[in-house]
Amino acid sequence: MGRIADALKRAEEERRLALGYSDECTGGVSTAVLPEPSEIPYIADELFLPIENDTTDDDPLATPKTAQEIALNQGLSESLVPFFEPSSLVTEQYRSLRTRLLSQNPQYEHRILAITSAVPKEGKSVTSLNLGCILAEIRHLKVLVVDGDFRRSSLAHMLGQANGPGLADALAGEVSYKDIVRETPIPNLRFMPAGSTKKRSAAELLMEPKARALFKKMQNDFHYTIVDTPPATTVTDVGIIGQMCHGVIMIVRLHRTNGAAAKRAVRLLQVNNIPITGCMIVGRDAPIDRYSYGYGYGYQNSYYRYYNYTKSEEDQN
Repeated sequence: MGRIADALKRAEEERRLALGYSDECTGGVSTAVLPEPSEIPYIADELFLPIENDTTDDDPLATPKTAQEIALNQGLSESLVPFFEPSSLVTEQYRSLRTRLLSQNPQYEHRILAITSAVPKEGKSVTSLNLGCILAEIRHLKVLVVDGDFRRSSLAHMLGQANGPGLADALAGEVSYKDIVRETPIPNLRFMPAGSTKKRSAAELLMEPKARALFKKMQNDFHYTIVDTPPATTVTDVGIIGQMCHGVIMIVRLHRTNGAAAKRAVRLLQVNNIPITGCMIVGRDAPIDRYSYGYGYGYQNSYYRYYNYTKSEEDQN
């Protein structure tokens, strides 16, 4: 274990330097002090290792990329921060969220988690994809990200892939399960696009008996399945999908989400007996880097908080 501890310590020191933990880079605001490696909760030794990106052309010993690998990387959105910036502040905060989720599941039970929000454009799709990416960083975890937003699907575009065939097509019986689970540039991460309802009702498709069988298959095949769903107050989809999941994470955007809308979304989930795993507050007052959003713990103009949720806490508000 001595060598592992030394390696973790070196990795942590390199990460501190890479992230630039200094008053100069934070505008004079004191930054959070990262714990020593021995204090970091982890599930496996590789938990905090960086993502192993494809080898570059600068390496004379690099294995040439296959046509499939090149195709997977083409059109990949920069919103997939853990892939492009594995040592960034944003990625570190996703790792913090990952640690919280893993601590809630110490027995490694296979789980399906839905991501929703009260209203559109709160960041749930970006969160779904990045959470899947950061979970897949752990090499023994198999992770699936599912686009369950049939009306405004966006994950396929972010991954530079076609939107169909996908979940809707499988629910309609037009394609098989194995035909809609796709590869991504991240080794342990698979993706299922939304597909096309072909003018059928999304609720009708989700109520098909084969829907539960399909979700059960996802649970059996993957340690974590992350399902991006429509906003809870706009359509009934999340009320149906949530009943086939182990829990729902609510996304609330700082200075944007209306408090009444957020409470209404929570009550709609409760009426459908859907467990709320937690609430994640995201947002910013001003841009902090080249990305269009920012997250942080104790950093100026940047917020990222994850709260465990219980019904008693909501009733007190």
